[in-house]
Amino acid sequence: MPKYLGVYTTACLTRRQLENLVKQLMTGEGDVRCEKAYASIVAGKLICVFSATSKEAMDDYQKQNGLVPEHFWRIDLETMDGELTSVEVGKTSQSS
Repeated sequence: MPKYLGVYTTACLTRRQLENLVKQLMTGEGDVRCEKAYASIVAGKLICVFSATSKEAMDDYQKQNGLVPEHFWRIDLETMDGELTSVEVGKTSQSS
């Protein structure tokens, strides 16, 4: 599945609200899965890595969860065992 990276402003959220949001994102099911989340209370930012079936699925997911991305990218390449490889190829080689 394609991967996406989203950066969101969370400056108005308390720590508890941020924890609840991340928990909600991590337990979601369907066409989108939040794989990892990083948060900075000081900077007021949340950075998430998602797997999704499509950009449209990601757009719907963000709307459903009240996420308005400050930045949002599809991830095409990632490192695997020290080498830069296609996200799709990387997933295929792991399951073989």
